[in-house]
Amino acid sequence: MLSITEMENHRLVEKIALISGENFNKCYQCGNCSSGCPSVSMMDILPNQILMNLISGNIHRVLNSKTIWVCVSCYQCASRCPQSIDIARIMEALRIINLRANIDKLNITDKDKLNEYPTILMVASMRKLTP
Repeated sequence: MLSITEMENHRLVEKIALISGENFNKCYQCGNCSSGCPSVSMMDILPNQILMNLISGNIHRVLNSKTIWVCVSCYQCASRCPQSIDIARIMEALRIINLRANIDKLNITDKDKLNEYPTILMVASMRKLTP
């Protein structure tokens, strides 16, 4: 688990915005992204709550969530967002930050857990996590 100080917190929020190229402060919590997400049943924090936590500076909760690894990057959230926020790009930025810190919550090689994951998650994970 990452331990984050206030200064690191602010720096990470800026880094997420830079990596993703998205302004998540435009989010007004309509919930359209979460209502259209095909992986929402496996998430511990809904996509709109990810943005709410980023805006409020609760980076620790976001970086340690299962949600950023469960996102399949289908872009359904981005297509539904009235503010044109590409949440899949933000999720990718969050994964990048964790991977740079050598933290990976999804182990696609764990054969005992393969049946827990939907097929689209496995395919997307392979695509995202394979060098």
